[in-house]
Amino acid sequence: MATRVVISAPRPAPFFTPLFVAIDKGFLAEQGLEGVMRYQVGLEEMARGEVDFAGSSLAYRSFVEGAPVRQICGLSSRETSHILMVRPEIESPQQLEHILIPSSTGRVGDRFVDELRSILALNGVALEQSRIESQGVDGSHKEQWQMLKEGIGDGATLGAPWWIIAARDGLRSLGHQSDYRPSASGAGVYVAPETIAIRPEVVRGFVQAYVKSLRYCLENVDGTLETVMKFSREWGVDSLEIARGAYDEVAPYWRPEIDLPSLDGAIKQACEKLGKPALSADTFVDMRFLEEALSR
Repeated sequence: MATRVVISAPRPAPFFTPLFVAIDKGFLAEQGLEGVMRYQVGLEEMARGEVDFAGSSLAYRSFVEGAPVRQICGLSSRETSHILMVRPEIESPQQLEHILIPSSTGRVGDRFVDELRSILALNGVALEQSRIESQGVDGSHKEQWQMLKEGIGDGATLGAPWWIIAARDGLRSLGHQSDYRPSASGAGVYVAPETIAIRPEVVRGFVQAYVKSLRYCLENVDGTLETVMKFSREWGVDSLEIARGAYDEVAPYWRPEIDLPSLDGAIKQACEKLGKPALSADTFVDMRFLEEALSR
C-alpha cells in the first residue's frame, strides 16, 4: 500500500510544475508514495504535521527566525515568476500611480513590496520617492487581474500565466525582479527535520521521484505541458498556447541543485537584519538525499 504524502505550494501555478509531474507521471508511485497537492498552505502547516513537503521560496528567513524547516532540493534559481505588467496607455514608468501587488502581512508582504521596488528601480523609479501607491490584493494574481479588468490600478506584479494573459490583452512588461538583481536564494522544496529523523525512507523516495520529475520536465516538453494543462487549469492555463508560454517563462530556471554559496549569503544577511546569531547554509540544508538522487 502506498504511503500518502501531502505536498504544498502557494497556488497551482506553472512555477511548481515539477511537483505536479512527480504525481501525474507516476514518479512518486514508483517510490511507493501517493502524492496529494494542497494549496495556500506551507511551512506553518508542515510544522503541525499537516504537510509533508513544501514547495516555496524564502524559507530560509523562517529558518533564521526559528522555524523547524530544512531544504532538501532546489526548484528554481528565481524566487518567483512575477513580472510588472502595466496598461498600454502608460507610456513611461514615471506615470505610474497605483500598482496592485499580492496581499500578505509581515515577512512575506515585505517581499512583494521589495519585488516592486526592484522592478521600479530597473526602470529608473525610486518607490519611496514616487507617488506610487502599492495596494495589496486579497487572494492572488487571479484577483489582481480581475481588478485590472475592472479598471483599478495602472498595473500589477503578475506571475505566469497571468502576465501572459495580460500581455494578450495589451499590457506590457516592465521587467522581473531578477532583471535588476539575482534572487538571493531561489525557490526550493522543504521538509520538517522531524520527518527526516523519523521517516528518512519517505524523504529519500520523495527526492528520488522529484529529481526524476524535474529531469522529465526539461526533457519532455509535450508531456509536461499535458500536466500543466491538468494541474494549472484553474489558475488560468486554459489553452496550450498559454501553457507553452508559461513553460517557456519558468522552465529555464528549474533546477534540483541548491546554490549553497548564494543561500549562505542570504542566511547571513537575514541573521544580521533580524539581529539573530550567525547561521550558515549547512545548518539549513540537508544534502544527503539530493546527492544520492543526482548520482543515479
